[in-house]
Amino acid sequence: MGKKVSVKAVVAVAALMVFAALLPVASRTPAREITLVAKGMAFYLEGDLAAPNPTIRVKRGEHVRVVLRNEDRGMKHDFAVPTINVGMKTIDWTERDEVTFDIPATPGTYEYVCRPHLLMMRGTIQVE
Repeated sequence: MGKKVSVKAVVAVAALMVFAALLPVASRTPAREITLVAKGMAFYLEGDLAAPNPTIRVKRGEHVRVVLRNEDRGMKHDFAVPTINVGMKTIDWTERDEVTFDIPATPGTYEYVCRPHLLMMRGTIQVE
């Protein structure tokens, strides 16, 4: 095209494009961490071993990270919310894993489970 473009202009446009691409990630609210402990064939909230398979209350559209610690000797566990297609790999005793996801915008109750132990290890996520 015969026109010269300054290096400064090219660098400025490239920097602007990178900034625009990273803006959604940088401006997102950090995920709220919820730690669950698998113990005695049940889920417990960290620090509350009195209430098995608790109801987890969250807000619509909230960004959450669920951390699962397996304290059940000899058992493998995982965490999944099948209706919203969320899950983590199965972990052994003393291991931990995590999954980060966005809560649906639709209020209601969503079931979470340990897929290897569906009948015993299940609770609800209450979206308010």
